[in-house]
Amino acid sequence: MDTPLLTIGVLVMLVAIPGTVSATSRNTTAAPSNAGNATANAHRNTTAPPPPFGTNHAVGEGTGWFFDWKANASAANYSSWAANRTFYLGDYLSFKTDTGNTVVHTTNATAYKSCRAGDVAMNGSSGWKPEAAFLAVMLTAEGTNYFFSDAWDGEHCRKGMRFEVTVAHGRGLPSVPPEYYQPLSSAPAQWRHSGTVAMWVSMVIAVAVPLVL
Repeated sequence: MDTPLLTIGVLVMLVAIPGTVSATSRNTTAAPSNAGNATANAHRNTTAPPPPFGTNHAVGEGTGWFFDWKANASAANYSSWAANRTFYLGDYLSFKTDTGNTVVHTTNATAYKSCRAGDVAMNGSSGWKPEAAFLAVMLTAEGTNYFFSDAWDGEHCRKGMRFEVTVAHGRGLPSVPPEYYQPLSSAPAQWRHSGTVAMWVSMVIAVAVPLVL
């Protein structure tokens, strides 16, 4: 009479084991779903932040914007300086310079290649001593912008005082009241809408004049 009871006990054990395995399989299968959610959350959390606005770029870093008369070349490699940076609309280029140099800003490639912005280059004369000056230029044109010095009939430009930057949209430009543009709108009619601005300094005051090429 003891033998049938033993047989029933073995059968119960065999039936219970598959049930346990099935439950384990269900738990294992559910795990990838949580992993997938974690991956999706990670992608959502790694969205790139918007680019900065109004970054100030010091042209030439500590060297500034100068011509080295002893070396008969620009004081720095300005093209290399510009190539290692990212520029956006609303950023500023700061020129630490003196009154012996000019800053020409244009989107006109022809003016840039010729190193001339017209007949406005201001050259020194015997006994004249340049004064320290500072000029800041806001980047307001998307795409390629050119900068050069056309002092001494473009000699500074031809010997390295030139560079170009590619301006990305970034956050775009802030809204500016129409009055902001009034100083340039009062220039002579033949000087307007040229796309080129020559800037020089008299003592420490910066003057900007749009030119016709």
